[in-house]
Amino acid sequence: MSDEIDRLWALKGLDEQLVAARAALARYPEQKRALEARAADEKKKLEGLQGRIAEAQKRRRELERDAETAGEQERKFASQLPMVKKNDEYQALLQEISAAKTRRSEIETQVLLQMDTEDGLGRERPVAEKALKSAEAELNTRRAEIEAEERAAQQKVDALQAQRAEQMAPLPAAMRSRYERAHQSLNGLAVVAILKNACGGCYRAQPPQVVAEARRRDRLIICEGCGRLLVWPPEGA
Repeated sequence: MSDEIDRLWALKGLDEQLVAARAALARYPEQKRALEARAADEKKKLEGLQGRIAEAQKRRRELERDAETAGEQERKFASQLPMVKKNDEYQALLQEISAAKTRRSEIETQVLLQMDTEDGLGRERPVAEKALKSAEAELNTRRAEIEAEERAAQQKVDALQAQRAEQMAPLPAAMRSRYERAHQSLNGLAVVAILKNACGGCYRAQPPQVVAEARRRDRLIICEGCGRLLVWPPEGA
């Protein structure tokens, strides 16, 4: 039985390493997702900026057409002045010319403001393009590094699982089955040490008889609190 208890102790160490190795392995997909999300966000920002620039340009062209229309009306009314004989018609035509001129002037002011808006957006574009390029470069560089680290971490997990299977193989079927059930239900930590006469998993105090039996290392001890397999640490552990 002592040899089997030693194997359980070895499994305890392997399980602890496996929990840590799997936790490390689980971080790599999130790291890649964070990099991909940053690049996607920068791309979305650039596309949004480009859309605003296109909309600003469209609005400026519309205003320029409106200004041209107002100018045409102004010129049309002005061309009619020499043909008007009556004073009241002449004054009415002057009012139309003035209104068209005012409208054209207001629209041209809007055109200038719109051009300022375009210029501002245009200055933002190189910054957005640089941010996207940086995010994509980091994604490409770090993704390759992360995938290499992920492969190494997976190899470590595989190696630990192989060692675990090697340690489990000689155990009696009943002990192996009990260990596997605890392993699956207790977050991968089926074996714990007795520390200060208590379970090292749930910290439940163990009766003196159980502690004494654990010291003898001649039978399997189960914690009644959490169901973990209890092992008295070997000398020097």
